[in-house]
Amino acid sequence: MCHDPLRAAEREFLRLELDTDDLLRELAPFTDARPDTLLELRELLLSGSLARQVRDGVWRLVIESARVREEWMVAAIGLAMPALRACAARMCAGLDVRAAEDVQEEVLAGFIATVHEVDTSWHRLPWVLRCRASRWGLRARKEALAVPTAVAEPLVNRPVPTGNPDLVLQDAVRQGVITATDADLIGRTRLDRVSLTDVARERGTAYWKIAKRRSRAERRLADAVRSGLVTARLSALSAA
Repeated sequence: MCHDPLRAAEREFLRLELDTDDLLRELAPFTDARPDTLLELRELLLSGSLARQVRDGVWRLVIESARVREEWMVAAIGLAMPALRACAARMCAGLDVRAAEDVQEEVLAGFIATVHEVDTSWHRLPWVLRCRASRWGLRARKEALAVPTAVAEPLVNRPVPTGNPDLVLQDAVRQGVITATDADLIGRTRLDRVSLTDVARERGTAYWKIAKRRSRAERRLADAVRSGLVTARLSALSAA
């Protein structure tokens, strides 16, 4: 069964109840608007009534909070949802349902990774977040178009993947670069092409937690390969 990761993220966003006093203080000198909910804040940010510098100031606070609190990562995704929806729609055009889900997952994963990495002193932060997320989605689209008839297999009784990518993951675990759980997560979602949404559901974990864990593990893995700590070839691992 296929799902809509962006819709699921939006539902979680709409259920949030967070203290937005810091954001309101950031807005106070520039507008009389006093959004009571995150949804109202999103509408204000999209209204065009705020100067770019003000929007950047709000997003700096959101990003800083999202880096340390999971619920604020949900808030960041929700605040950016109209932009994420727009770029995902372009990337998913002409794809089947499963491939479109993969693209949406990568758009979300790219957004989450960028929230953790972006330099908050940069200008036009919403645009930067959207562009990076779109880049991840484009990569997933290219991969989907390269295998247009690929169909996901059942999650049970799957054969263990073999070959260089698997050896890379095994070596990374032996070297202490990633955990066995991280290796399983990368292997299943990157090599076996199991939906990240399905893995999150299996583990009873929020999607963005799983996406963030995979993103961090992949960065460590890529750094270890570049440094020579992990010596097996990584050519078949698309993420790194």
